[in-house]
Amino acid sequence: MKIRVLIVDDDQHAIQLLKSYLKAYAYIEVVGTCNHGEAAMDFMRNHPVDLLFLDIEMDGINGLQLAKHLQSIYPEIMIIFVTGHAGFALKGYESHPVDFLTKPVNVLRLEKALNRVKELKSSTPVAAKDTNHKIGMKVDGGIHIVHVHNIIYIQKKGRKILIHCRNGEVLHSNDTMKNLETIFSAYDFYRPHQSFIVPLEQIKAIFPDAYSRSYSIQLTDDPTLLPLSRDKYQELKDLLLSKGVAIY
Repeated sequence: MKIRVLIVDDDQHAIQLLKSYLKAYAYIEVVGTCNHGEAAMDFMRNHPVDLLFLDIEMDGINGLQLAKHLQSIYPEIMIIFVTGHAGFALKGYESHPVDFLTKPVNVLRLEKALNRVKELKSSTPVAAKDTNHKIGMKVDGGIHIVHVHNIIYIQKKGRKILIHCRNGEVLHSNDTMKNLETIFSAYDFYRPHQSFIVPLEQIKAIFPDAYSRSYSIQLTDDPTLLPLSRDKYQELKDLLLSKGVAIY
């Protein structure tokens, strides 16, 4: 098991010290270092990362703001905050970090934090990523059991929520798009537009219009072109990158 690490700190000496400590752990791979939040965001658009060591006190975007932003795009990323002031820890708990380390980093506390990272990495439930999983959907007249992998996309059409399946069946859900988005995010579904939710693995192509003011998504198993909101374009690219899809 390899855990890819990005260190974000505006103190270069602190970065080098932490890197020297991390060399003792064969399963840790430091894939990059950044001195500010903007550089970290740019790095993560082009490189997959499992764990962030994140300084809280930085000029510009501070660590707490950066953690909130990155977790909205990469919900599986793990964060260990590093700070010179323990008082910042209370605010940081909103980001559900693995741990807080105070500077100078204590090697015993570091090892404890990394053991927790290993536990979280190895205990990620497989079922949550298993698209062959069955789920009960609230539909007209009761509950309909469907295989997640049979769902091509979910659509809001007027007041109706339609679940389009591979066999041509269209289910009418009594749920809300917001609730369905939360449920299906665990199965790698994504909401590219307020009216659609799609499985990431079904995305075959992304097309801009002639002026790049809007975009469309083409799916593998359905010819329908679905809309992609302009403000979701970069977020979708980042998500695909985090799933191992290199975009050049």
